[in-house]
Amino acid sequence: MKIAVLAPLAFPVREPFAGGLEKHTAELAAGLAQRGHAVTLLARPGSVAGEGVSLRPVTGGYRQALGELRRGDFDLVQNNSLHFLPLLLGAWLKVPLVTTLHTPPFRGLRLAARLSRRRSTVSFVAISEYIRNAWRPYAGESEVIYNGVSSAHWPFSARGEPQRAVWAGRISPEKGPELAIAAAERAGYALDLAGPVYDQSYFDREIAPRLNDRICYHGALTGQALARLMGRAAVGLFTSVWEEPFGLVIPEMLACGTPVAGFRSGAAPELINERVGQLVEKGNVPALVAALPRVAGLDRHACRAHAERYFRLEAMILAYEGYYRRILMNV
Repeated sequence: MKIAVLAPLAFPVREPFAGGLEKHTAELAAGLAQRGHAVTLLARPGSVAGEGVSLRPVTGGYRQALGELRRGDFDLVQNNSLHFLPLLLGAWLKVPLVTTLHTPPFRGLRLAARLSRRRSTVSFVAISEYIRNAWRPYAGESEVIYNGVSSAHWPFSARGEPQRAVWAGRISPEKGPELAIAAAERAGYALDLAGPVYDQSYFDREIAPRLNDRICYHGALTGQALARLMGRAAVGLFTSVWEEPFGLVIPEMLACGTPVAGFRSGAAPELINERVGQLVEKGNVPALVAALPRVAGLDRHACRAHAERYFRLEAMILAYEGYYRRILMNV
């Protein structure tokens, strides 16, 4: 197949990734290319394409990208943007448009989804059952394909350092890193934090004053450095206080062998069972503190096995490939 992948244009698609959406876009494009498909990635200048992927920088925004997609020789367009224009103008394209729903149904996207669902060439993939249910009133039915992680990129660590926790994600209020700090402090754990700062004033106010020799912020890390940080922890913390659409950091930690204690947020209950972690009421720091000793003692091999069974990157790529083939058979 000749597949165009439209990336979100807010940030370049390259390491260290600005977020899970950029990472997903890069891995999906590269995985499809490795499967022998001709893949073109339309992305912000400064992006880096994976092996076998043709990169087409977009300097003029989504209108330019859509013009190139219409003129291009593609069988199908994979839309990973979080913008209404690709949905509204999807029928203008000559080929099917598959949009992956990575976020809750924000107001700006609802009308576009409702209008686009009337067109037989537009379809949707949801990254979790939670997101499928949230989007159903606007996008109709969608295919659920879980995000995946590469076992090679997230190597297994058989032992974590006692009384050490790890937290990773964008540094912003909805991700709740200040609650991870509070839980670690109360439980007597050292804590490593990593991720890009999205909200500088929040970081300066809530995070920076609490950093010390046991609460350490490591910045935005590449995959290898982040995997090392995750693998050396006895437990991972997941503290999203919004309704998390997926929570890619959870299977990343589990792949490293690190069990996860966190909040029952959005799709998180789909990703964790009692053998690999524990979820407590969202925002409940005392309950999270109480969960830490039990979770830190869980079998790390079971964590790795859970990630490989349910969240393999290769399985995600095959699921998208199979979905594309079914769509093209019905065109």
